[in-house]
Amino acid sequence: MKIRTLALTATLFACTATAAFGQGFSDKDKSFLKESTQDNMAEVKMAELALKTTKNPKIRSFAEKMVTDHNALLAGAKPVAAKAGVEPPKTDGFEANADYLKLKVLTGETFDKSYVKTMVSDHHSDLDKIKQENAATSNPDMKKLTTHAATVVAGHTKMVDALAGSMGLQ
Repeated sequence: MKIRTLALTATLFACTATAAFGQGFSDKDKSFLKESTQDNMAEVKMAELALKTTKNPKIRSFAEKMVTDHNALLAGAKPVAAKAGVEPPKTDGFEANADYLKLKVLTGETFDKSYVKTMVSDHHSDLDKIKQENAATSNPDMKKLTTHAATVVAGHTKMVDALAGSMGLQ
């Protein structure tokens, strides 16, 4: 009888643990977590390249903020991804690498303009994705994460739009 009770308890525990792992996270939530992690990694990588390449103090200031803020977004998403059972990507993804490789060969004003144009496009696109995820998710952890991310990325979007405007790019 004790063995049967012990086996039943172990089975219930295993089922509960399995059900709790990733509970309440839709496939869309999990996909968003993977993609946004890659996007944040790419923003950091390109900002670090900008810090090595540009001499423009406004772009340097923007790039420093990108490194700080996107690393913070990565850190904030890590426990949510773990709770969702999402393995963090090891790389920043093919598209990000393509942007990075394009920027890597540029210098001077050509680099500055291309970097800022890329950041305008990326931040507008990312903000749209974050808002869509926030509207679609019913998971409270995802709501909190995307609400915070939307605020941060909206600030970046405003900054980079102003930077682009000051460079005659808009």
